Amino acid sequence: MVINKTASKQDEQQIIELWDRSVTATHDFLTQEDKETMREEIPGLFQFVDLQLWYDEDRLVGFSGRKENSLEMLFIEPKYMEQGYGTAILQELVSHYGITLVDVNEQNPAGKKFYFKNGFRIYDRSSVDGQNRPYPLLHLTNS
Repeated sequence: MVINKTASKQDEQQIIELWDRSVTATHDFLTQEDKETMREEIPGLFQFVDLQLWYDEDRLVGFSGRKENSLEMLFIEPKYMEQGYGTAILQELVSHYGITLVDVNEQNPAGKKFYFKNGFRIYDRSSVDGQNRPYPLLHLTNS
């Protein structure tokens, strides 16, 4: 069972390190330069989302960021991937916070499979990501 805690400024470094490990494990399509740029950008995004840390007992398994009904970020610690934590977190976000929208990189097959398995479907596509980089996004909904 996962429990969540609202993240604070003191959690920022831990979140960035988890993000880096998760992206390394799942986003092999990113150039090293883009990954480094994103790593620098991500702390600036925290202020725009409700940022939550997700734990199994005392083990940090992931973090999420949501804005209204949109899941803006969900990253799982690689050693906890494929163990049901992502699904448990997503189900909690959908049922308790009304998440109905999420974007996933088109080049991320594991991410697409995860969201499709959890009832999301494509409703639109963008040819670039939110910062106009050449990483197409699939816009998904579960409604």
